[in-house]
Amino acid sequence: MPGPNHLTIITASVTSGRVAGLRAAMGIAAGALTWSIIAVSGIAVIFDVVPSLYLALRVIGSSYLIYLGVNAFRAARRGGVFNLTPNAASPATRAPFRTAYLVMMTNPKAVLFFGSILAAFIPPDGPRWLMVMIALQIGILAAVLNAIAALFFSAPPVIAGFQRASFATSILFGVLFCGLGLVVAWDIFINLNV
Repeated sequence: MPGPNHLTIITASVTSGRVAGLRAAMGIAAGALTWSIIAVSGIAVIFDVVPSLYLALRVIGSSYLIYLGVNAFRAARRGGVFNLTPNAASPATRAPFRTAYLVMMTNPKAVLFFGSILAAFIPPDGPRWLMVMIALQIGILAAVLNAIAALFFSAPPVIAGFQRASFATSILFGVLFCGLGLVVAWDIFINLNV
């Protein structure tokens, strides 16, 4: 199942074409680079020291995913997210880079990966050049892989397929975005009551 990062790239690519898809892909890559810089800088320790900051980021991420899901449902009422008119564009098509960057920066999986998993494998006393190389490699890899996804989903046959199934796909994307947001919200609720 695609996560919020890929759903954003797919939406921008299919709805607005290759350039928008590539902008969304670079937004995700910029978010990955930002998180990797945070991780290699050791700033991720702040989440351990100030758990409320991590909680706030998760609440914002959950809310943003639900917002994107509600927008997909609204688009379905207008014929589907992939049949939008220019004046009814979605956040992913009006500002694909910014939307994708925000999705990546508030994606709870990214916080988990960069804040704990990646940080656990970075030597705390490693040389600065190694930290820079780790961050750059993550940014470059994210740019390349997400650009490939954007190019695939902006291919005319793929766009045509998504447009034929626009209403159903909009409902599916709405369910996925809202579902992901609600899963995070539920996890927050459960952990607050423990």
